[in-house]
Amino acid sequence: MRRIYILLIACAVSIVLYRALDPRFSPTNADQVIDLLWMALALAGGVAVGASLFLASASRAGLAGMVRLGLPTLRTEPRAIVNGLTWAAIALLAVHFTAAAFDGLPGGHRLAGVVLGAAFGIGTFRLHRHAIEHEVYRNFNLVAMLLAAGSLASMSITPTGEWWTHNFSTLGTSNDLAAACFNGAVIVSGLGMAGLSASLTRALAHGPFGLRRGARSVMQTLIALVGVSLMGVGVVPIDSATDLHNMFAIGAAAFFALLCLGVQFFASRMPRSFVFFSYGSLALEVVAMVAYDRLSIFSLTVFEIVAFALMFAWLIALVVATVHEHSDSTADAPAASRCIPRRSSRPILTVHRDRNDAAAIARFGPSVRVTSASRSGSAAVLTSSRRDGQPMCHDVPPRTVRFRSLRPAHPRRGERRSRRVGPIGRVESRHGHRYR
Repeated sequence: MRRIYILLIACAVSIVLYRALDPRFSPTNADQVIDLLWMALALAGGVAVGASLFLASASRAGLAGMVRLGLPTLRTEPRAIVNGLTWAAIALLAVHFTAAAFDGLPGGHRLAGVVLGAAFGIGTFRLHRHAIEHEVYRNFNLVAMLLAAGSLASMSITPTGEWWTHNFSTLGTSNDLAAACFNGAVIVSGLGMAGLSASLTRALAHGPFGLRRGARSVMQTLIALVGVSLMGVGVVPIDSATDLHNMFAIGAAAFFALLCLGVQFFASRMPRSFVFFSYGSLALEVVAMVAYDRLSIFSLTVFEIVAFALMFAWLIALVVATVHEHSDSTADAPAASRCIPRRSSRPILTVHRDRNDAAAIARFGPSVRVTSASRSGSAAVLTSSRRDGQPMCHDVPPRTVRFRSLRPAHPRRGERRSRRVGPIGRVESRHGHRYR
């Protein structure tokens, strides 16, 4: 699934790069011929971003496969830096393509771009470094990035003019590639959120969070409903059925509000910082709603951006708050230690490889019998009999035990290591060297 998200993000990045590189591009000129040179450079940039995201979101098994292919291993820091730089670039480009919306602020769009880029870059860098080992976080990070990258691609090529003066959903009303980028990103992101609802709440059932009976099912259902509502926002553009589109948007905000409001009821021992963040997110959403609907301080676009950002930030914070309980994922489980598998409840002796079976029996006694042994490095199997007469078996995998000779570590006392030959008194060692 991560590969699909990375591929879609790379396509969106290629569209943004082509828009930024081609000086003759005009969103209102539908008959413009695509310049192959700028297209090739944009595709190369998209491939580079996709490869970087693949490395930044790879699991331990994926990194181990790269090492087996002879590629250098990557540590946590470079992978977190790639993720932070990608989010910072998305924030900067979003401000760049909507510069007129920030010109009324102190410092204009340049200061706004620097502030937002630094905030997104540093915040996502630290978050990725903290939770990079966990499958759920890496998947959901790509889901959120896909929504941001698809929206950015739509911003860069939309012919709707100053769409931010109306609402965020105006990006999906142009019936062209820009609308397809926006609506497709919203649909796939909502689908990913709904599909990950079980994984996002899985840790609550295993950790010391005081989860109430049936609370996980309720939270999972609410998260899935938020995802379905987002899918409805993309499936039903605002210019085709305004009331139905608004119902999906309000439904997503309402389900998210229920999650924030009941977080301590669902799990009474949730981390205090996450509880404060939940209540703060709910308060911020209410303030944004009042500022838009009652006071008309800003447009619907700002409220929708705030609502979308809070939804994804809250779900990522949920994963981070329970990050230590997500380590049971198969893809992230540490490699199994090379130990001796036991088939019995008692440890028994192992056989040494460089002596024959008769020597092993003479050393360990007649109750131990070598059933199979191979000189090519395969595992040896020892069997013996217990007091109740039942045989017990023990597998010794290769490269686990260092097999040594059955010869004692020290020679027997009195063993002659050289002999005297001839009447001249020369001494011959056991290696055949003669000396006086």
